[in-house]
Amino acid sequence: MKSLCKQTLFALLSISSTDALSSSVETANMAKLELQQSLSSIANKMTLSPEIIIPEPTDPTALLLQSTEVTKMSTNVRTRAKGNAAFIAGSLNSLKTFCTEQETARGNFPGPLPVIYCTSSFGGDASMSEISDAGARGVMYTVNPNNEVASPEELENDDSLKISFDSALENGMQLIPEIILKPESTWDADAVTKLVDSVISQCGTEPPALILTVGAISDEEEEEEEAEVALSQKTNLSLPEVPKELSKKIPILGSVRAVAGGGRMGASVDAHKQAGFKGCLLRCECLPGYRMNPDLDFVGGFWGAAIGDLKSTKSKNFNFRSTIALDRDIPLEWYNYQKDIMESGALGSPGGPGEGDPLNSDNGDYQGF
Repeated sequence: MKSLCKQTLFALLSISSTDALSSSVETANMAKLELQQSLSSIANKMTLSPEIIIPEPTDPTALLLQSTEVTKMSTNVRTRAKGNAAFIAGSLNSLKTFCTEQETARGNFPGPLPVIYCTSSFGGDASMSEISDAGARGVMYTVNPNNEVASPEELENDDSLKISFDSALENGMQLIPEIILKPESTWDADAVTKLVDSVISQCGTEPPALILTVGAISDEEEEEEEAEVALSQKTNLSLPEVPKELSKKIPILGSVRAVAGGGRMGASVDAHKQAGFKGCLLRCECLPGYRMNPDLDFVGGFWGAAIGDLKSTKSKNFNFRSTIALDRDIPLEWYNYQKDIMESGALGSPGGPGEGDPLNSDNGDYQGF
């Protein structure tokens, strides 16, 4: 009798385990379709998705208010920025709040953005099951984050990619690999194809997208305050050549780290488009002063203005007057910056022909993103 009960219990547990696995696979397949549709280029237009770091406040009062701020920012990213997806780094509580707000738009227009959790950008140790429970549709996984890749062969024996990919699928999500390329290396169409084929081989199937990031050329002795200025000048890095046949097979995204202002972000997005990329991940470094832990209301407003401008077909030769110059008070400057642009209704007033240069950078005038 006991033996029969054990066999029955084992059979029930096996069925339950099989059903759970089947459900996870179905959820992962739906997530893949959603991510592919969001990150794939339509009518030759670049997809643009922001990377947002949401730090955990140390002040108890700020911690209580953060949920409201995250909800407001999530709304701005969806309704004003109209990004294609949201890459979120931060605590699981912040991730859950962001995902919950996005789900409130299900069935409406604009609909919810798929949320991808960036583990490497935050340095957290959250498990795949915890990330899935928070509502993320995918996880951005940086392959060998401490080693820049110079050739496709360097990825052939990376078992960690397969392990992480399978773990994401088992928890109803998709893994989006990020490969950091050595800036001194050359990547022609054949090399990029071999690299992508190597990633697909390691994963066992095509991921919903792939991010190719050119490593930054940085001086270790640079002061932290000077790093952003130096980064803003490094927008002409040699980009890999993405063949059209490959981009039709899988969305290939590039990373834009150019600090906003002077048309730097727009120039970097255009360069990626010319190289064959179908979209860009707009990294947190695009927001000046992001290390200073700016208010989340600033962040949401910034991405609302920046992505709206980058996707706009209007002339980018607009100008605006800000209250304080960038080199004086970065967080307050960008608050005034995005506020002035959005309140104008047309991203500022373009200067007419024959008027000369209407910008006066000494008084806080800046041009484009």
